[in-house]
Amino acid sequence: MGRGLISEDVINQVRDRADIAEVVGHHVSLTRAGQNLKGLCPFHQEKSPSFTVSPSRQIFHCFGCGAGCNVFTFLMRITGANFPETVRELGQKLGIDVPDSEPSAGPQAAQASRLEPLNRTVTAWFQQNLRDGVTGATARDYLASRGIHAGTIERFEIGCAPAEWDGLIKALSKQGFAQSDLAAAGLTVAREHASGSYDRFRARVMFPITDLRKRVVGFGGRILGEGTPKYLNSPDTPLFKKGQTLYALDLAREAVARLKTVIVVEGYFDAVVLHQAGLTHTVATLGTALTAEHIQVLRRFASKVVLLFDPDQAGVRAALRGLDLFVNSGIGVKVVTLPAGEDPDTYVRKEGPEAFARLEEQAPSLLDFALEHSLSTAESSTIEGRIRSVDDVLRILQKSEHPIEREERIRVVAERLGINQQRLIERYPALVQSEGRRPAATQSAGPIPATFKGVSEERDLVYLLLHGHLTPADVQRLRPEAFSVPACRSLVEAALSRLDRDGQVGLRLLLDAVADHPDCGSLATELSMREDHFDDVRAHVAGCLETLDRKRAEAVFRDLIAQLKAAEREGRVEDARMLNAQVNELRMQKAGRPSTGMLSLVKE
Repeated sequence: MGRGLISEDVINQVRDRADIAEVVGHHVSLTRAGQNLKGLCPFHQEKSPSFTVSPSRQIFHCFGCGAGCNVFTFLMRITGANFPETVRELGQKLGIDVPDSEPSAGPQAAQASRLEPLNRTVTAWFQQNLRDGVTGATARDYLASRGIHAGTIERFEIGCAPAEWDGLIKALSKQGFAQSDLAAAGLTVAREHASGSYDRFRARVMFPITDLRKRVVGFGGRILGEGTPKYLNSPDTPLFKKGQTLYALDLAREAVARLKTVIVVEGYFDAVVLHQAGLTHTVATLGTALTAEHIQVLRRFASKVVLLFDPDQAGVRAALRGLDLFVNSGIGVKVVTLPAGEDPDTYVRKEGPEAFARLEEQAPSLLDFALEHSLSTAESSTIEGRIRSVDDVLRILQKSEHPIEREERIRVVAERLGINQQRLIERYPALVQSEGRRPAATQSAGPIPATFKGVSEERDLVYLLLHGHLTPADVQRLRPEAFSVPACRSLVEAALSRLDRDGQVGLRLLLDAVADHPDCGSLATELSMREDHFDDVRAHVAGCLETLDRKRAEAVFRDLIAQLKAAEREGRVEDARMLNAQVNELRMQKAGRPSTGMLSLVKE
């Protein structure tokens, strides 16, 4: 970890006061599983929860991808922040003063750190404009016409950009912000046929876009009056990636995690109005289709997704685009279709959240929605069109991994289209074979776990070490070089360097030290989470140590034999004589006869 200039005492103070279960619970939906907590891993795609948090040991481990560590590493992986930033932000939440000093960062990180206060200042400027009696009059009237309350405006920090070409440039320049940073933040646009720049956002209601770390990373603006584009977002910047960001997720996170459900809409106003109506588990995409990165973010908090798009052809296409992303993802997806002429904003304001809840309850799954769309098209088509639609339907069905689900839907399709079910069943494998079913994209499952086949004693000794079952005498018998599995060897080396005065291993210090170790970090957290049972722990420890000693002696014997053969082959008479003596003494020891210093040349 890059610890910067933060002292170990402060780092330990923050770590000791933090509760990893509470911290992780803000990002992952967790349920109790014995002494631990479990949820869907936020770092890889899975259907069954294998991500485990141990409140007693203050660590986490995913048994699916091998990710594991302490509270700092979890936050670093979730937020993308570096170690000093993570310690500082967590310390601030816990009321611990963490020094601001840290080593100089790279140019991109330095620029990103400058954009944070810049975006926050711009947010305040937009809000000030909205409050201004003259500048904000049109925007205030527009917000009132959309039914947006004053409290909602404050909560979402809504503001407005004046109808000036350089209002923001002038205001921010007076406050000392560099033109280059305004451009890097996507707030200005270079003139094409003249020198200088102009404001990107003009005559718009402005919505700050905030990430899960509560940083303003970008902006979205809705035009006031006529003009195009109606909605305009910040371009991608060192802080902002549209394909990875969801509007209002920072405000929706707690409700989403509590309800395990998230509503996804397309626009800022839809999200704002639904929040205002009490549907605070709502987020919005930012002018882009849903991406795999969006799905990965949503899976951290929710097991159910409700897609709420406008009931026009564009909305239908937006919902259908999500099919490949969501299928077999482990997330249940419903599609709510609003009555004709309604959008989420107008419908919820007119009918209330209870009406929306009824629509959600009756909504079809995304797969059924896609099927219904294809079937409706087929029923109104010519015979040739219906034939083509059959293949479209089967292509949708092949996305499901569940054979019973596919069979039931084929039956429904056959009835709707008046086609013999057996003909559909016969056509299905032919279509799959002709198109070549591609496996669903999966993320890397992380490092390949250590293999313990034939060396179970190594795994068990490390497990017993991490669970505090080895006595100081047992620990003294451990030799890193005796372990053939590199991860075990690294763990034992780390343990032996952290013995207290009584020869005991400081388990908490050991876990903190190796949690990020590339060789043994994953193994340490995994074995720490396991709850293996041994009928007689002391007898099992003794047996493992004896097996390890025996295998080490056998390895030394094989090595001596190899050295002896090489010496004889190369004519090194004196070396061969000494090695032969050692081999003979080893053989005598194995036969139970007294030893006469047979391993004098072999380092312990």
